[in-house]
Amino acid sequence: MRYLAILLMFLAAVLTSCQPKVVATGPWIKKIDSEELSTIVINFSTKMKIDKHLELEDSWAAYDDYIMKICLQYSSQRLLTVYDARLLMVELVEEFLYRLNNNTVVSFELDHFPFTANDLDVKITFESFYGRYIDELYVGMVWLQAGCVHFYAFDRKHPSLLNIDWDHHRFEPYTKSRELALIKKQADLPYIEQIENPDVALRSKAHLRDRYYLPGF
Repeated sequence: MRYLAILLMFLAAVLTSCQPKVVATGPWIKKIDSEELSTIVINFSTKMKIDKHLELEDSWAAYDDYIMKICLQYSSQRLLTVYDARLLMVELVEEFLYRLNNNTVVSFELDHFPFTANDLDVKITFESFYGRYIDELYVGMVWLQAGCVHFYAFDRKHPSLLNIDWDHHRFEPYTKSRELALIKKQADLPYIEQIENPDVALRSKAHLRDRYYLPGF
């Protein structure tokens, strides 16, 4: 009986190892222009590094006959509140979508047109030592996935903690993030103009003084 069992095991090993490998044959067809897509991502990320201090860590695209989803992962040493992290995410997503949908090559390779935030997976991980070791309530990670933006504080961004404590984690639809970010941008605009153009601000004050103050005051 023992020899029979050994014989059966030997036959099974031989038969399984002798099965032919299935190798697909050509001709191979290039379905998307990966070089053009890489050019868009790298050029865009270079601008994000200079303007927003973001480092591209990884990127990939899911596609079959057409591009179905694009993933971008960045890291940064910036220390941001929810308001500023929301604005950063919206500005990044809107500019990338603009470049993608207006590209004369890749726009024709998208699964549908135009691509929206629902078709992107964007993660920004903040790695400031201040947030990690001193004040863990700053935003440690912001993640756009499935059309929603998730904000994690530094003490909540570890993968093992994401489903435990909701106190320091919030999420909202991207449409709401975009709406609030645009309102904040409009509210900040007058003060940004004063900082960037102090001469204009001084002239405005002088004009008000001449108009509303009596001579000699």
